[in-house]
Amino acid sequence: MRKIHFLRTVLSVAFAMLAFTAFGQIYNQPNYVEYNSGDPAPNDVEYVTVNKTIAYFAEPDPVYHPNYQADGTLTANFTWDWQATLGAPTIVEAAGGANRATIVFPNTGSYTITVQEIAPVAFGDCGGSLTTMNVTAVAAPTALFSTVDILTGLCGNTAAEAINIAITENVPDALAAFAFRVSETVDNIDASGTLLSNVSTNATFVDFALGAKAKSGTPGFSAATPDFDYDFNSSALDVENNLRTRYTYTLTSAAGVTGNGIVSAISHKSDYLAAPVVNANAWGAKTTVVFIVNPAPVTGPIYHIPNNFNY
Repeated sequence: MRKIHFLRTVLSVAFAMLAFTAFGQIYNQPNYVEYNSGDPAPNDVEYVTVNKTIAYFAEPDPVYHPNYQADGTLTANFTWDWQATLGAPTIVEAAGGANRATIVFPNTGSYTITVQEIAPVAFGDCGGSLTTMNVTAVAAPTALFSTVDILTGLCGNTAAEAINIAITENVPDALAAFAFRVSETVDNIDASGTLLSNVSTNATFVDFALGAKAKSGTPGFSAATPDFDYDFNSSALDVENNLRTRYTYTLTSAAGVTGNGIVSAISHKSDYLAAPVVNANAWGAKTTVVFIVNPAPVTGPIYHIPNNFNY
């Protein structure tokens, strides 16, 4: 029985290159899982990010390839015919008739992958039955602040403000998970907004790492595909050094990410073949939130002409 497997987590480049070059195909790989179209949602669909190179392999017939599971050996001259519906996906079949292929999905939408093992003339020149797999290609995730800046009206020490990050990715709630950071910079500024001095900087005010993404169950995270939210509070907005104080919150990449942007579980998985590179996906339009708190004016004494002025 032939089965289609798909990539789930990132391997090291060295291991992947070893598997590809030593055997010509991947076999018995624990980071792949068998696709079963009867699995409960959302596992009945393979989700990928558009324009990423995704690798698949089909398990060869055990009768014709008895050494495959043991050492990855394929019987010579068998071929595998890979096809995909919708648009014009780029399919590159592995050289030498190996049972794997890479596919680039150029558009968002639902695809069906099919693969057929074909025996050579010596074994009857037979084409096997088609094995199919459903794939949904989604746009890269994006995120932005929806919270409005408060540049006027805050006087004296002020309570923390609520901040919202709006995240978009068209995947089921159960598969939504995101890696990103928010930095906090606190500055003293003059009446015109010119920087006087930095009070403090915290690069990891919010920190969701590649291995510990924000997802359902994370405090502050809410899921309603394709729109997800992460809510958190600023620091208490205190006046520092009796000067106007500006609090700036900035969206930044998680550690280990190439570029500046958000990474989702699906985009992370879709970078499997680029490992160890994990690519950032561009932020939306608003990447900072700014609050300015002003010291209350100190009213000076009243001046008057003294009573003894002309005494």
